[in-house]
Amino acid sequence: MNTYRYTPEKIVEEKLIFSIPLYQRLFSWGEEQVKGLLYDLKNHFDPDLDNGTPYYLGMLSCIKSGNHNDLIDGQQRFTVMILLAIVLRNYYEKWNGFLDGGKRLRFMSRTKDNEYLTAVINRQVEILDPNRKMEDGKKIIFDFMVSQFSSDDMRESFAKSAYTRMSFFFSELPLSYASNPASLNKYFEAMNAGGKGLEQHEILKVKLMQGEENKVHLTQIWNAVCDLNRPVIKRNEKDLEEGYRSKYMQAIELCRNHRFNEAFELCESSYDTEDNNEIGDIEAKQQDFRQSFIETGERSFITFPEFLMMVIDIYLNLSGSYSFYRKELLKIYEAHPIPDKQDFYNQLLFYRLLLDYYIVYKEGDENTNKYDIVFKEGASAEALKQYQSMLYVSQSPFYNWLKPVLERLHNETVRDTDELLLWIKEIDNSLHPLPRDVNEMTYDKGIDRYWFWRLDYYLWERKEDYFKTEEEKQIVEEYVFRANRSIEHLHPQHQENNDIWGDDDIHSFGNLAMISQSFNSQQSDDPVTVKFARIKDQAHNHTLQSIKMYLMYLDAEKSPLGWKVDIKNKHQDKMYDLLKKSYPDVSCSKNRNML
Repeated sequence: MNTYRYTPEKIVEEKLIFSIPLYQRLFSWGEEQVKGLLYDLKNHFDPDLDNGTPYYLGMLSCIKSGNHNDLIDGQQRFTVMILLAIVLRNYYEKWNGFLDGGKRLRFMSRTKDNEYLTAVINRQVEILDPNRKMEDGKKIIFDFMVSQFSSDDMRESFAKSAYTRMSFFFSELPLSYASNPASLNKYFEAMNAGGKGLEQHEILKVKLMQGEENKVHLTQIWNAVCDLNRPVIKRNEKDLEEGYRSKYMQAIELCRNHRFNEAFELCESSYDTEDNNEIGDIEAKQQDFRQSFIETGERSFITFPEFLMMVIDIYLNLSGSYSFYRKELLKIYEAHPIPDKQDFYNQLLFYRLLLDYYIVYKEGDENTNKYDIVFKEGASAEALKQYQSMLYVSQSPFYNWLKPVLERLHNETVRDTDELLLWIKEIDNSLHPLPRDVNEMTYDKGIDRYWFWRLDYYLWERKEDYFKTEEEKQIVEEYVFRANRSIEHLHPQHQENNDIWGDDDIHSFGNLAMISQSFNSQQSDDPVTVKFARIKDQAHNHTLQSIKMYLMYLDAEKSPLGWKVDIKNKHQDKMYDLLKKSYPDVSCSKNRNML
């Protein structure tokens, strides 16, 4: 198994069967990881860019066990291949052979999960006990295929390319490992010693220090920039806000003039300079570098390993995309050595200052929805904070918008918040072209949740045009973006307690809003009047979950008949028109890549 590059096609040819041992965790990928892989595959197989090369998923480790192979490392990637197959077989029939009626992958001693996967693969209508993570992953893939390709021919081409060219290698471990847990433990320890389970940035710090003379100073810089839960410039109790901002401005200007030592003197001076200089001294910790920033509860919306990757990407001009940011730090460093380490440390400090000063940060703990920004020069400080907060919660990959923003801030001075907001909007607009027709933005066509966040931002920004009373405007003014991801049908899908609408109207953009899962469960299939009562309570308490939904309530309130199809259509036209106006040059394209 070690010799060949494997694809789904080759697995079918060799009739390989796999199982996931009980001690391995089940599928746990979230939306960001699944969509990131899908966009990366789509970009790789883009007919305009495709050079016929394989797309590599990496290495999978396994142990031969009878007539099947136990997956020791790589079970997440293999499971997502199964979910891909379940959806892609609708466009390329050979994926059915990969699924093999549910025999390709089994979960050891997990009866319910085996029954779920077999039922889905065999297209059973009723599934009694679904695996929620797999079900969510399957839906993300289904929605992606519907929304990102304009024809079944394009979907078939993508599905075929994935079947024949999505590639990986197997590392087959000795048979003795299966009956000797101690040997298997040593294997995992060896992986950890290579940096897989350790704090990789700590190992990278040691590697960067090797051979350098000024280790104390480099350690001070590293320790200053590595903790993203506190600002790199400490704010003293006596510092007024304006004085604190001026420290950042001064440090950034010093960096522009290559006076990095002076810039560092303005940073917090109480960092520990005594560090482990040997890899063996670093404490082993379990770390998941793929954790979403939404789940970290940290001050910054990126982790330090992600920040390091981004600076390496920019510094070495690597043009990194999704696959780059899913690699391990040490592998990136091994593939792309840093020639001038002192200069790299200086740039690390420079980019950290830019991140602190110009980019929104989260206040409080993980349950707090409050954001702030240090940079406040100009009239758009609040709008800049809101727009960045919108990108924060929308889980737009940070490297798509943050990287070009920081690169530009590194190379030129921004005048004020008005100009920086314009920069970020230009980047975001290029990443998210508006669909040409609002009828493409429906629930059953897998509408991208981004459009709800964007719409809420522009309703907030242009509240003077869409809300009449001062009370309404104040309610909207206090809106805070949250990582809500549940799409609500105001007129419910199950209509026992409501008028009967057609499916097209129920799933249309005008009838949809995005709210929290808990609020969506509360709304359920209740009559629209009951739902509106809850929205009214949110407005009264200044705790809106969706500005769009608040406007739906207000639009219906103006009509003697309430929320009817004609009111929904008028609301929909108004909202799509606002989205069109949010682009300086209204050029819509549904086929451009969004990543």
